[in-house]
Amino acid sequence: MNNKIFELIKEHKIGIKELENPKMSLSLLYKIRSGKTPLKPKHLPYLVISLNKIFKEKNINKIITTEDLYIPPQQELEQLVNKSLINKSIYSTEKQEEINKFELKKEVHSCRYRYIIAKHNQRTDRKEEALKIYYDLLNNFSCSDIFYSVLIEIIRLEKLELTYDIYLRYKKQIDIAPYKTKALLAYNTGVNLLRTEKWKKAVPCFEVLVNMPEITKHYYHSYNNLGICCQNLGEYDKSIEYFKKRVSDPSNYHDLEICYINIISCAREMKNEILVKITLNKLENILKELKNKILYQTYWNIGLAYLYLGEQKKAINAFEKEISLPINFDNPHFNPIKYLDSIKQLVLLHDSQPLKQQGLIKIISRIPKKMMDYDFLTYILKFYINNSLEYEASLLIQKIPL
Repeated sequence: MNNKIFELIKEHKIGIKELENPKMSLSLLYKIRSGKTPLKPKHLPYLVISLNKIFKEKNINKIITTEDLYIPPQQELEQLVNKSLINKSIYSTEKQEEINKFELKKEVHSCRYRYIIAKHNQRTDRKEEALKIYYDLLNNFSCSDIFYSVLIEIIRLEKLELTYDIYLRYKKQIDIAPYKTKALLAYNTGVNLLRTEKWKKAVPCFEVLVNMPEITKHYYHSYNNLGICCQNLGEYDKSIEYFKKRVSDPSNYHDLEICYINIISCAREMKNEILVKITLNKLENILKELKNKILYQTYWNIGLAYLYLGEQKKAINAFEKEISLPINFDNPHFNPIKYLDSIKQLVLLHDSQPLKQQGLIKIISRIPKKMMDYDFLTYILKFYINNSLEYEASLLIQKIPL
């Protein structure tokens, strides 16, 4: 509160003696100004009278009220938080202790301060600490201005199987949220349900986005995810329609590639050879346009499609292309399971060609240990032994530390 008063005093060159009135001594004014005695709300009316009298005497066209001088504790706290953000001292122990003491003493709180600390914990990989603060904000404070921000972070951080319950618990508030916020909450929940294979529950979440009057960030991805859900629910015709709607631009070859891969997967499960052949032909044409791109999982899918059609040579060519791609764990599209499955498929397809088998063993020996599991190596060894490929089995044992 002191700042506003003494800014006025400094601006208009008002002496302390000019402010004196019967209710406030000079010594009290000096103490207030020096910070030794805090300015109390009861002092404000007297200061207002003194200041307005001085303005009148100095012909200053200004009239002030107690509201002009008074800063509520809540506003003081937010100013403290904002200043600490600007000078980046908010993450220091000393500043946090100062803010906590202020809150306790003045009986106010700052949701924004807690949110900032939670976000900091989140960025520094202290997810549990961040979650604890987010839940505290949600359950114990009135923080309507950041309610949706807190809810978004909880759904991002919480265990996958719990997010749907959280979404349902706050469904009423989510339904009246701004459309972009509503879309983001529905999409993130749907993705978590997808990851936990709760296909039926995920469908309404993605339908929220595709049924909105305006297209949001994850609109087209939601069609793709709806297709995945319907495919796993056995609703293949509906799934194919969703996959087609995922393509917003027919000249976007990457989107078309994903669309065709998904349709081929559905067609195989439907045992629709004609659809597999037609879509494979379309996909091969698209790949000519994407010849310099690294397309993880694409050739694995093509290999399975050609196996389904009984075209082994084309299947071998596709699986070999898949394992020729660089291993890159940082790429979200790289799938170690499908990479290893391509090798397993080639092991089966090359069962009568020892040189090819030995070439595969060289590839296996270069695969990072963290990528290979016991089941993969056991499968390969069993195949070699069961097919009288003892030399290849012994070579694999020598090459791979089991």
